[in-house]
Amino acid sequence: MAEGRANLGIAQRLWLTGCTVERHVGNILAKLELPLDPQDHRRVLVVMSYLQAQGRS
Repeated sequence: MAEGRANLGIAQRLWLTGCTVERHVGNILAKLELPLDPQDHRRVLVVMSYLQAQGRS
């Protein structure tokens, strides 16, 4: 996600199925408890959360 790839792009890069990637991304979103808000892009928020945890923001 941090590279800007869609689920299919991630799946191809990691030799996984699209369904597997979709399930893992869904789990990440659930664990971070990011609300469904049409004004936010949750995938970007996930990457921002990761960078903040790494002290890179």
